[in-house]
Amino acid sequence: MEQASSCARNFAMKTAGRPRNERVTLVSSDKGMANNFHLDFLQGLPQAIAVVRVDLDMMGRPSDLVPVYGNQALFSLFGACRERFIGFSLINSRINLDKKWLYAFWETSCHGRVQELTDFWPALGRHLMVTCHQPQFGYCTCLFQDVTEHVQLEKEREKNRQKLEALLHSAVDVVFQMDHATQAIANLEESMTRYGKLFKGRSVPEALLQQGIFAPGQDDKIGEMASLVRNGLMDCTREVRARVRLNAAYTWHSLTLVGYPDPQTRDVCIIGFLKDAHDRVKERADLRNRAEKDALCGIYNRAAGESLITLRLGEQEEGRQSSAAMFIFDLDDFKSINDSLGHSSGDAVLRAFAAVLRQVFRRDDVVFRLGGDEFAAFARNLPLERIEKIYERIILKLEEPLACGVRVNACAGVAYSPGGRHTYDDFYMTADKALYIAKEGGKGKSSILCLYGNGS
Repeated sequence: MEQASSCARNFAMKTAGRPRNERVTLVSSDKGMANNFHLDFLQGLPQAIAVVRVDLDMMGRPSDLVPVYGNQALFSLFGACRERFIGFSLINSRINLDKKWLYAFWETSCHGRVQELTDFWPALGRHLMVTCHQPQFGYCTCLFQDVTEHVQLEKEREKNRQKLEALLHSAVDVVFQMDHATQAIANLEESMTRYGKLFKGRSVPEALLQQGIFAPGQDDKIGEMASLVRNGLMDCTREVRARVRLNAAYTWHSLTLVGYPDPQTRDVCIIGFLKDAHDRVKERADLRNRAEKDALCGIYNRAAGESLITLRLGEQEEGRQSSAAMFIFDLDDFKSINDSLGHSSGDAVLRAFAAVLRQVFRRDDVVFRLGGDEFAAFARNLPLERIEKIYERIILKLEEPLACGVRVNACAGVAYSPGGRHTYDDFYMTADKALYIAKEGGKGKSSILCLYGNGS
């Protein structure tokens, strides 16, 4: 097809240089024009070729198009026979030619303008590219190419590009790439930013690259993600602290790393996508907080306390001695507070006692409400002598009214393990037994039971 196109163009260009006043057979007689012009060699070409005469009205404006020559490929393209095509008007034919073509061919035939036009031809249901040359004044040589498949492919590409752009706009704030050797963050290659605002508008500002996209202390997490991608994981997503604007505070973002092979070196290249996830992470944390915290007292509930203690016990390294203690507290005569002052006063007392426990125990200790007026706490690396001091501090704080002018006492049972491995149930049952012993001794008492070996 390329060779046919070249032959046709050569034909048009050879005739294009004729003087306008030279009257060749085309003007004097359209009939038998193919023989006069010796165009038989064009009949076998696969590319459709036509010579069209442009007729003018009295004012010199284009009024009609009349084919004076066509090869077999042209008749096949338009589904017409030579006898009903050559010498007949195209404006009033079944082809239903748009008048814009009349003016386009006129520009070439009368002004010598070389054109390459692409449009949809409804009568054919095809997209045609027409190349126009002037072989002689008043005539236009037309080379037709069916570009329907190419046009549809371009439309599909544009559609996919728009989809990707919409996806990036809705799902991504920043796009970057990682250097293969150093894992440094860098902007996309020039070849990718040629897509315009699709990627370029979401690349990282140079100043932000220098200041740091990610908050300090996350290098190991990002390095681990990159390693997973390079070792075959197609993509990897984690939540990180990052920023996408200069001088902005670090907030939670969703980071996705995607790997693809370099077409030349076959090294795994990595592109990163950042999307703001701060509100989602906060909402999830709030939901988890509400699920784990006691609604009345604001400390952990029983389920969360048991889960955290089990986790802490499982973290103890093999062969390493680590003391631990579990406290269970019970408020003395709490029922009488509800009966005499009402449940609102009782609730205030419970909240105040929970606040006392938070003050006495360390930040890393697990303080939670078992239910009713019973509370618990778990502490690791706590010497035995510290246990009595903790209870003494609590009793000292209870000498003042907790809330609503109410003073309370509390009994405590403690399960202590100097270093053996024990389960949550071991600690709980032993502390509960110690609490029973303390309450038998009277109000405001405490009792300590020790755990040894691997059992209670």
